[in-house]
Amino acid sequence: MPPKVIGPYRVLETLGSGGVGTVYRAIDRRSGELAALKLLSTGPALDPRAARRLAREFETLEDLSHPNVVKVYDTGVYQGYPYLAMELVDGLTLRHYLSLSAGELSSDQGLSKAIKAHRHALNRPADTPSSDSLSVDEDEMSNEYAPSPFNLSAFAQESPSEEVQSFESGPDSVRRLADLADEPDTNAGMSVENSLPYDIPEPDQHVPFLSRPSEGELAQLNRPERVGRLKDVTLQICQALAYIHGHGLIHRDLKPSNIMVDEDRLVRLMDFGLAKFLADDAAVTADGRLVGTFRYMAPEQILGEVLDARADLYSLGVILYELLAGRPPFDAKTPYELWQKVLETEPTPLAAINPRGERGLSRVAHRLIRKEPDDRYQTAEEVFEALTE
Repeated sequence: MPPKVIGPYRVLETLGSGGVGTVYRAIDRRSGELAALKLLSTGPALDPRAARRLAREFETLEDLSHPNVVKVYDTGVYQGYPYLAMELVDGLTLRHYLSLSAGELSSDQGLSKAIKAHRHALNRPADTPSSDSLSVDEDEMSNEYAPSPFNLSAFAQESPSEEVQSFESGPDSVRRLADLADEPDTNAGMSVENSLPYDIPEPDQHVPFLSRPSEGELAQLNRPERVGRLKDVTLQICQALAYIHGHGLIHRDLKPSNIMVDEDRLVRLMDFGLAKFLADDAAVTADGRLVGTFRYMAPEQILGEVLDARADLYSLGVILYELLAGRPPFDAKTPYELWQKVLETEPTPLAAINPRGERGLSRVAHRLIRKEPDDRYQTAEEVFEALTE
């Protein structure tokens, strides 16, 4: 059962659960505004890095305002639980959105019904998942039907008093809690954050990448309404990236599960917990860990080099390739095998995988995933222009 009250917020329902916390639909009792409330676990389960990323996400976004970038409202700690309140985007992740039927994609009513059905599926009990529900990618929310990874039963019994109860507000309160929970890292040298997903099949489920999609799969990928929506979404992502890059930020974790589409088909770029200011001049964390999601990392990100906006553009290219081909440009069973391919091999031409794929989108995807940053489009504005030619 979800909690009833978290600080100044009344919880309405669960939106999703992952390894480090849960996201709720909530209402701010001070203003009456709806919000998405990301609540991290606490006690022994508290991940100090996740808490610091939550504080960073708030600080990154608090001064930004763009229709394609999620807004944040508040962050703090309530009874030992770090939380982040942000704009409630009632919609679907990019991959889920593009998997909808022709009727759902082309009809506002169909899209609205699909979003409501998805929300209902996420709130089913853990032992009764819907067999026909559409999966959200994804990476961190790998099992949307799982119960909360930490016990909030005490909150569930709490009376929803109209009085705003005691809580600490601001990113510094979250960092203080993270510092209390932190322990020295016993692993020296370069390592990979174990909380970051790789998202590849288990070895016994592994399908050779070079196998061509079936005719049925190709027909699904090339549906005109899907291709049109993919292009529209990509243009909106370009606008979001142009805005954050113009403010000196790189996202560093662009992937389908961090892109949401609402009922009005408005795209939001989400999850800025790994975002970094260009002036910070670093590609890895202070303790030498790579940050990002392996499948979408640019070569320079893998190598730990200084990053700029072109690393995000590479990630956009991987997303575009994947959604045109039905599979990523590089396939592997381990992170190191994947990194070797990203650094040393060329992806299979999209024309060989999906001969009837949209040529303009394919051309843009291939240029975005070139290994040398200088060989890619240099700005999100250039990508936007190439897609509108």
